[in-house]
Amino acid sequence: MLPLLCDEVQKINGQVSYKYIGTLTSCTKCPVTENRKGVYVLSLETTVNDDCAEKITSQKMIGIKPNPFDDIQFFEIQKTERTFDGFIRAEAKHIKNLCFAICTRAGGAEADDPISFTGTPKQTWDEIVNNYIDDEISFNFSSNITESKQFFSGLSVSNSLGNILGGQEGSFLDTWGGEFHWDNFNISLMSSRGTNRNYTIRYGQNISEATQSESCESTYSHIMPYAWYNTTSGKQVSLAVPPIAIAGSQSVYNKTFILDCTEVLQPYIVGPASDVDTQKTTAEARQMITEYAEEYARVNELGNLNVNIDVTLRAELDDMAQIGLCDTVKVILDPFGTTATAKITSVTYDALLERWDKIVIGSPTITMADLILNKRRYNIR
Repeated sequence: MLPLLCDEVQKINGQVSYKYIGTLTSCTKCPVTENRKGVYVLSLETTVNDDCAEKITSQKMIGIKPNPFDDIQFFEIQKTERTFDGFIRAEAKHIKNLCFAICTRAGGAEADDPISFTGTPKQTWDEIVNNYIDDEISFNFSSNITESKQFFSGLSVSNSLGNILGGQEGSFLDTWGGEFHWDNFNISLMSSRGTNRNYTIRYGQNISEATQSESCESTYSHIMPYAWYNTTSGKQVSLAVPPIAIAGSQSVYNKTFILDCTEVLQPYIVGPASDVDTQKTTAEARQMITEYAEEYARVNELGNLNVNIDVTLRAELDDMAQIGLCDTVKVILDPFGTTATAKITSVTYDALLERWDKIVIGSPTITMADLILNKRRYNIR
């Protein structure tokens, strides 16, 4: 599909509406990359001979089919570059990025009584949109997560909707976990995006060329929560918990993640007795931030190494054409059926040729070295 250059993309009567400027008929490259962590970007290259060349400017929108499964999505041009050899390059972000331009107003809470409420993700979204955003917004929200949790929204000060959804500690992602699916103005927080495709990867058979990368930059052995709380005498006092070991951590060395849990305790007064719902003992406060920190470490996978296997060989990508972001695949270690499951954590789609350019299999429990060594050991062909 050739990219569409558009303007004035908006939602009218529940439908996406846009002003069509033209089709980029001279476009030579248009990869779209989306990953599980939220990055959703497009890079475009065309020539100065394109009929729309002079109209390719920042804040215009590019319409393109970004993968085999979704409808046309819109990307706002953030930056353009024009070279002396006649090329025009543009970088664009998915329209979901406009969530960072939508601001909540401060809720008028006192410093020792921040705003928080308990509900499901959908109930929390409705509370925020109806009571803390003055203007009508184009985004819709849905979620299949039905668990109610206390959400410390950070609405005591003005904030962006993008940060509240997933751009900061205490966001929707931090509170409930899950994975986002973005469909223009429709936002879905799913307990698990993607499906089990029953696709099996075995080095030497359907995978013969791949690259593994590993990073321990965000891998921790312990998490240490702390908080400031208000006492019955009106003082602010700090409370810290000794470092808590992260269950199943893959960190070889002691490496501690420090977590500010002040918002967890701010709705309460901490004192020697807890006679009312708004009062907690020091022991209860310590237990609250301990449980919050343990859940935070689990949801954000702080103990895991970031291991990726990148598949880039054309024939193998074509064979994986029906696999999408967050789908689950099997990786076979040996001919006797030892398997590990892994998720697709990043994809790059060639929107012009309508095929995958790159698929990243993230954090499998086995590595490329395991696959290659076992191929040799068992003479897999």
